[in-house]
Amino acid sequence: MLLVGALGAGAFVIEKQRLAIATLTERIGANDAVLQEVLGEVTRIRVEQRAETQGARGLLQKLRTYAPMLTSAHVPEPDYRFARAEMEAILRAFKATGEDAWPALTARLREVKGDKDFDEIKWLLKAAVAVDAKAGKEIVKDVVAGTRLPAPRLRLEAARQLIEIDRPLAQTMLRRILTTESSRGVNVDRAMAQGGAPLPDPAALSASGFPNFVTLYVESEDPEIDDTLLMVIGRAEHDVATVQECVKTLGKRHCAKAVDAIEKLFNNPPNNVMNPLFLNHCLTALHEIRGDAARPFIEAALKAAPSDVVANHCKTLLAKA
Repeated sequence: MLLVGALGAGAFVIEKQRLAIATLTERIGANDAVLQEVLGEVTRIRVEQRAETQGARGLLQKLRTYAPMLTSAHVPEPDYRFARAEMEAILRAFKATGEDAWPALTARLREVKGDKDFDEIKWLLKAAVAVDAKAGKEIVKDVVAGTRLPAPRLRLEAARQLIEIDRPLAQTMLRRILTTESSRGVNVDRAMAQGGAPLPDPAALSASGFPNFVTLYVESEDPEIDDTLLMVIGRAEHDVATVQECVKTLGKRHCAKAVDAIEKLFNNPPNNVMNPLFLNHCLTALHEIRGDAARPFIEAALKAAPSDVVANHCKTLLAKA
């Protein structure tokens, strides 16, 4: 009886402590939110005081000043760190200003050009999300879709931001890009088959940077990565660089379903060009997926190797198997 009583008392004390800790955690969270609001307001006042113009226009002026410093390779490291700290302060100030900053911010977004003002627009998009998360996300979404501020580099940057803002939405949009577009442009029939989303502006399309969408799509961690990339490598319109990026990813992901497709690509590479680098990536992917089971294929590739580069890579892989 004494033991049962002691256990019951102990359980009561533990439960009481748990509730006390939960209450303290909730209070700390509330206090932290208040402190963040105070920090944002203090930051806004400080940034405005250092700008010639007050309010949102002053913040925009500061943003235009520091944005180029955060992308130029010629900016010394101390200056870069200072500019980065200032830009973070500007974003906090925009958030503290709230909806009062929205008219000036969106007006500036209508003035800039996607192909000329990348440095500034990158941070304007972040500021828009800081001021109004929902409306700001819609702007970022439109840039990813290629229907607003069309420019290839900016479209990629917006996709990076969308992954941070809304990963599921980024997954869907990047998957749509890979399955309806290529370095040659948009496949209108496929795009129409996927719904009534507006087609991207031709100025948003990239002839040379399309493989970057593969990289970003993989970063989005979409559950349909394997099937999507298999679809891409099975289509003739994609350039070698895009197919190569897909093959590398499928190899790293040990995608067994990709073996037949990768073997076919090795034997019949895009445009029938025996690019040693591409061929080696195919062999590496097969080795990553199948391990020692890939030996017969790699041995056959060694015998028919079109160059010493491919032959040497075969020998390296066979030594690992």
